[in-house]
Amino acid sequence: MPACNDSETKELVMEIAHDELARQAGQRIADAVKLDVLAVRTQHTNEQTGSHECAAELSMSGEGGTNEVSITYTVEGTDDGDSFYVNVFGL
Repeated sequence: MPACNDSETKELVMEIAHDELARQAGQRIADAVKLDVLAVRTQHTNEQTGSHECAAELSMSGEGGTNEVSITYTVEGTDDGDSFYVNVFGL
């Protein structure tokens, strides 16, 4: 199971955030914003399932400057162990 700060996990968080920004503000604006996941913190790891509860700052940079919002997300594996899912909250 990838950790909260794993590059693959952070890429999925940014992809989800980009899609949500496109839904809220339009694709053109979403494509003009650079996203980054900063100050990642693991809040809890379930020893039985290996899933993680995470917190971070989502940095959004564009023509209007840079803004950061606090987000939380979970990293959970599928039962067959072949893949994992990331769910982001606070967007």
